[in-house]
Amino acid sequence: MSDTDAGANEKPSRHVSIEIIEPPEPGESPEVDPATRVDTMVQDRLLPTARLSDGRYVAWWFDTDAPDPDDDLTTEWVVAPTRFLAAATFRELTEDPARFEALVSADENGAIE
Repeated sequence: MSDTDAGANEKPSRHVSIEIIEPPEPGESPEVDPATRVDTMVQDRLLPTARLSDGRYVAWWFDTDAPDPDDDLTTEWVVAPTRFLAAATFRELTEDPARFEALVSADENGAIE
């Protein structure tokens, strides 16, 4: 096959699932392992992260005195395959609260209202 063939230099696409959710009621979401909490540095901010029972990671607050992820004060989670991805996504979305709110209120098909 020559380099001029269509698609010869295309890289396979990869999909990374990142969820932006309101924490469900207890018992409806994966458990958070509190012993795995690590504050992850993203730019100039430390963001708390912890491992979920299904192996993913959650970032949930942006203050140094963050409540536990399943505390009633915690209103949004960003769930991703790695700590840094969860924290970096959360950090990016907190810089644009209107975008964060639009994504959290998207319907089940991903459409933003």
